[in-house]
Amino acid sequence: SKYIDFTLSFFEDQASFIVFSQAAKSSGNIFFFLLPFKNGVWFSIFGIILIISFLVCLAGKLSPYGKYGRKMHAQQTCRCAECEHRKEIKEQYGCSFKATKEFDCLVDKVEEEDSLEDMNFYNSLWVVSTGFVQQGGETLPAAPSGRFLLFTWWLFVMILVSMYTANLTAHLTLERNDINIKTMQDLSSQTEYEWGLITDRNLESMMENHANPEYGGLVQRGVKLENLDEGIERVQEGGFVFIDESSVLTFNFRENCTAYQVNTGKFSNEWAFGLQTNSPYANVINNMFLRYREDGWLTEVWDKWYKAEAGCSAYIGSDMRFDLTILSGLFSIFVMGIAISLLLVIIETLYAAYSDRRASHGKVGFWHCLSRRLKYKKKEIIEEWLGGSHIRSSKRNGVDRVTIVDVNGEMESDDRLPRVVMS
Repeated sequence: SKYIDFTLSFFEDQASFIVFSQAAKSSGNIFFFLLPFKNGVWFSIFGIILIISFLVCLAGKLSPYGKYGRKMHAQQTCRCAECEHRKEIKEQYGCSFKATKEFDCLVDKVEEEDSLEDMNFYNSLWVVSTGFVQQGGETLPAAPSGRFLLFTWWLFVMILVSMYTANLTAHLTLERNDINIKTMQDLSSQTEYEWGLITDRNLESMMENHANPEYGGLVQRGVKLENLDEGIERVQEGGFVFIDESSVLTFNFRENCTAYQVNTGKFSNEWAFGLQTNSPYANVINNMFLRYREDGWLTEVWDKWYKAEAGCSAYIGSDMRFDLTILSGLFSIFVMGIAISLLLVIIETLYAAYSDRRASHGKVGFWHCLSRRLKYKKKEIIEEWLGGSHIRSSKRNGVDRVTIVDVNGEMESDDRLPRVVMS
């Protein structure tokens, strides 16, 4: 102070050490992609896929506005000659409506079957499964209830995939947390890593002359490095902790996101400019530093030179696996969506009955129309869904034949039955 004065400090530095993390090392778990969720969650997801597939199929069949429901109701109520003839065949031989349709062209037969069964369980399972991997199926439900159910599933999948992606990222970066060296004392007590610092530097002198002899012991037992390049090289080789000033380490490892830096908060020193004693420029420079500090200009300069352009996340991951308790809220929303979808089926049935009443110009009451709808639906479930046999026929050598296939797959032939071709 007799020969030189210092300006106000414009930067404060401290001792730090840096070591390479283990993030780049593979854990050897080939099923790492299953880590975000516990086994119970995975089994629940597969179970939900089956349940939602069944419900989408069921909604398409129960709803009077689904393609299947509309066609079956039309076949049951139509009074044209062809439909009446098909009803007679159906009542006589106990077959389904599909088995009473006559085709002259096999292509028409295939197209008819594909159109009527486009939302059967198999196709519903395909639509739901592709939705789980955020892809689209070929066929979608036509009824509002089925569409709302599928919308609920897509919303469920979107949130679930977002949670899965975030937790998988956390697991893949978890290895950085394996470094448990947080202080100089931790460094001194561990045996996994070597350490060292550059000789004949201010930091080495402060550590050797510190009142706590533990810091002097670190210098004595550490590796003596000749220069900065040697320290950087030793860190990159792995298994080495490089001790130096925080600013030096931050600048030289700013582009390396696998480097794990710990600021000790020890051996602080301030940066300032030295001026001649009683220099007239001291107050001018100090005022400028104060203004730059208030305006944030010093911080901007630091970020420009000491931070990587892409930036590295300080997040070190988590090993938490989501279980059913954590995801219970998401599953609850999904269950509510199922309940609303089933409620929509009821509303659709009521509205269909109301439409029937309007179509009759008030000649038939609402409750009669509803009862009629329910009666036809009950009959459809018993005969079309749970029927014990299906009739198939084929022409062989100009003779009409009918094949009855029961639920056990056994086949019987009867030449006495009239010509019936299954659609």
